Amino acid sequence: MSKIMAHRGARNLWAENSAHGFRQTVAHGFDAIEFDVHLTDAEELVVIHDATLDRTTDGTGPVRHLTPESRKTLRLRGPDGALIAEGVPSLAEVLDILSPHPVDLYVELKSDETGRPYPGMVAKIAEILRARGLQSRSVLHSFDITVVREIREMAPEFGCLISVNREWAERQGGIGAFLSDVEGLVDVVGIHHELYEAEFELIERLRPIGATSVWTVNDSDLIRRWIARGPGFVVSDNPVLVRELMNEDCPA
Repeated sequence: MSKIMAHRGARNLWAENSAHGFRQTVAHGFDAIEFDVHLTDAEELVVIHDATLDRTTDGTGPVRHLTPESRKTLRLRGPDGALIAEGVPSLAEVLDILSPHPVDLYVELKSDETGRPYPGMVAKIAEILRARGLQSRSVLHSFDITVVREIREMAPEFGCLISVNREWAERQGGIGAFLSDVEGLVDVVGIHHELYEAEFELIERLRPIGATSVWTVNDSDLIRRWIARGPGFVVSDNPVLVRELMNEDCPA
């Protein structure tokens, strides 16, 4: 049976990448939690998806301009767009919430507002995870194959995932060529559900389904389809719904 991954701290249920959302997801006991990390000019690792503040906070401008003080004065937006009484959390603050619980951590290394990876971020993230003894529970991931290669070189004891969607696969010469390029490099390939659906038979021939995850599935019918297929992880913004549908198929 597939495991359940809460995408961006279950952003359809609670504010995306928020301390409150992470507390709720660990309370529900999902198998894994996925979140995103940027590196600021102040050399602080912060947890937020976009390279700019505009969509998920009441601020504007690049994330990298945040300071430890300014990120706390911002307010995050909940699923309904309303502001909540929380700012952008640091990676250290998120790990304070998650590390005491038996949940796997899927840490996405993001790029800056120009699309460039942050120099030195792999080493910084690996250092903080090692200091907390989280190597066996942490998977580092990116869309960027150069970042993934750096993860393998600098942090070989961590799990490694690369993500791909239709547009990214086309840039690499198609999903077949992409999967060939990453064979032996990563433990898991995270595949967008539209690409996975369109190329299911080819992907199934080239890679064990248990070594894939499907993202991001939120519709009931779509979730049921992927539960039946059984990838390693079903990644959702509403992991509560995924669990409910799994329990329908496999009642206790």
